[in-house]
Amino acid sequence: MTAPIVSAQRQTHLKQLEAESIHIIREVAAEFGNPVMLYSIGKDSSV
Repeated sequence: MTAPIVSAQRQTHLKQLEAESIHIIREVAAEFGNPVMLYSIGKDSSV
């Protein structure tokens, strides 16, 4: 089975989103002493 081919434009957009996310996380970590990240893993999951 082969992995799906991702277009260059889509990959570039995903890289931009990833870089922005990392930047935000680093800013928060630098600004606050004990940052917390909320996450959800599904429709009926707890946050």
